[in-house]
Amino acid sequence: MTSIGISALISMLMYVIAILFAWWVMLPIKWDKFLQHPRGPQAVLLRVLLAVALGSSLARFLLEYAGFAQRLKFLFS
Repeated sequence: MTSIGISALISMLMYVIAILFAWWVMLPIKWDKFLQHPRGPQAVLLRVLLAVALGSSLARFLLEYAGFAQRLKFLFS
């Protein structure tokens, strides 16, 4: 049971870190070229949703990749 809890904690932390990383990566984007009101609440919400979408995709990829790497040992045993 403890390993399941640790796995859940690692997954949650990975998602949060990946979302923050996606937010950081999107900071230099010049939003005024794409949006009429880049400082408005809708633009901020769009950036948050994009960060969540990109970050969760990144986290899912990394967690699945780690799972695949852990299961590789069964190929050789």
